[in-house]
Amino acid sequence: MDWLTFDRLLATVGFAIALWQIHKTRSAAEAAKVAAGRAVAAVRRLEAATKMHDIAGRSRELLRLLRSKTLAPAASAAFELRDTVARYRHDSESKRLVADDVWASAVQDVRAVHERLESLGMTTRSSPEDRAALLHEVSRLHTVFAEIAARASAEGTSDAHTQ
Repeated sequence: MDWLTFDRLLATVGFAIALWQIHKTRSAAEAAKVAAGRAVAAVRRLEAATKMHDIAGRSRELLRLLRSKTLAPAASAAFELRDTVARYRHDSESKRLVADDVWASAVQDVRAVHERLESLGMTTRSSPEDRAALLHEVSRLHTVFAEIAARASAEGTSDAHTQ
């Protein structure tokens, strides 16, 4: 075998090794991209669950304040709940947790509770029937939010461990 043939053989083997290394590098980069996507999704699931737990906590606080003697703090708490609910569904993980019609109904109900509390706050007295109706509505909303929060926690945790 002369040197020219040996050089060509060596160049061919070197070229094949280079192609193989490029393929390995590309495969590793694609795997890293997939892993990063999974990590981002897991963080978004956790964030969605955390936000929903915040909403459930705010609805629980509103229930507590409705049971107090004055409605002014409850109106403020209803505004905070309404504001938090309005900001919730702006990412894919939050939207995945609850059906659009259920969420739209909850948003509408929170708005109505807030507006009723603001109206009652402008008057000097509220009837026991008004207070009972508000307690019933907020209790129902709290149940909806607590169920969504529990499901968000369970799905976020199990999804994060399976990927």
